[in-house]
Amino acid sequence: MQIEKLVGPVPENIKHLLQFSCFCNSSIADLDDELIDQIEQEARTIPTVLRISTNEKLMKKYFGVYCHTPSEFRFRSGERRMMKNIALAVRRKGLDSFIQSLRTNVHHITEQPPPPPRPVVCSQLQNYDPLTLRQMLREKVLNAVTNNQAEIIPDYLKIIQDNLDIQVVMEQGIPDAYVFCPLCSTKAKLSKDRTGNIIVSNYTLHVRKYHGFGPISQSVKRKADDYGAVEYIPEHIIDPLIKEEPDTSGYEQSSSSSNPYYQI
Repeated sequence: MQIEKLVGPVPENIKHLLQFSCFCNSSIADLDDELIDQIEQEARTIPTVLRISTNEKLMKKYFGVYCHTPSEFRFRSGERRMMKNIALAVRRKGLDSFIQSLRTNVHHITEQPPPPPRPVVCSQLQNYDPLTLRQMLREKVLNAVTNNQAEIIPDYLKIIQDNLDIQVVMEQGIPDAYVFCPLCSTKAKLSKDRTGNIIVSNYTLHVRKYHGFGPISQSVKRKADDYGAVEYIPEHIIDPLIKEEPDTSGYEQSSSSSNPYYQI
């Protein structure tokens, strides 16, 4: 029988303090006012002994409402009565029936979370070198934009065709692709589907959202001119693994000076 069924819930900080003072064995049956006073005194040394004074989570585990003032720690009257009842229950029922309920594991401050799962990547994509994959993705993006040209201003379409650039970064054999929009100088990461295939046609959602109908501005023209042209791609067969299905995730804008890669 667990001790909490006899005396009610035992606060976690009481369990920790009893364990710190080594009252997690048969000695718990001897708890009285004098021993409880000693536990109080030993508790006030915990921040120094365990070096946890700067760890608020562990301080709360040991001191509860006194977590910010451990030097003033006192057992409240109800806690004292509960510990005496624990001692009485141990004497009556025997230690083995419930001592496990007083044992708690204190996690190390430096414990690290498990590493994130390795991203899924299509095995065939790993066979391409970055330059070849860059060429394939660039042409695929241009095809997707051209297929939506009815919703794109002709001047904008020409700037995209002349200046669109793709960057492919390989990390541990897994390719990630980034698209540079010459109309607004943003850089964004191309999305992947659940199988690891790179999705490119969602770039058209960005163009339609931010660069749709309307007169072309001189600032956009200047940005495109400053961006510079990229070399054209020779004809090649587009691998069917690089899909055209539109992705519903948004393409977030940012200034070219602000960094970052956004999911699109």
